[in-house]
Amino acid sequence: MSLTSSSSSAVRHRALALPLIRCVGCKEKVRMFVSTTEKHDGWVFYKCQNHGVSCEFWRWELEYMQYLVDNYYLVGDAAVDAIGAAEERREQLLNAQELHYMNGSTSLSKKFVKRESGNVMTRQQAAALMKLGRELVMLMKILLAVVLMLGVGALVLFMVKN
Repeated sequence: MSLTSSSSSAVRHRALALPLIRCVGCKEKVRMFVSTTEKHDGWVFYKCQNHGVSCEFWRWELEYMQYLVDNYYLVGDAAVDAIGAAEERREQLLNAQELHYMNGSTSLSKKFVKRESGNVMTRQQAAALMKLGRELVMLMKILLAVVLMLGVGALVLFMVKN
């Protein structure tokens, strides 16, 4: 790691058990780090081993988790749990950061303490989506059963008339 790096390898700091995938660009392993910059102290991020050399894969923890969900590395309850844990961790870090700035420990303005929502869903949204998916599956099964019964009924009527 270079002397100018503002991160540390973070296996001991792992907050979530997110899978470490191979980079889609260069096939090297993606690794987890914890930021040590003043602006994002303690924030977890993931980057390719070749980042800055021949690859640009780099994500904050919440965005990496969303990438895993979007690309089906995390599915079902594991995805919901990961979304919730990542959001809670980011909220804790933002609150700690806000307190740090409010105590006058730095001259940075509060504009740096914005909450980045992007396209990431909340834990409640993910849970609702999973519930909706289960309900839709159940409705599809009921609809299939009704269609089959109507088909059998139509077949019986056809056979009775002939």
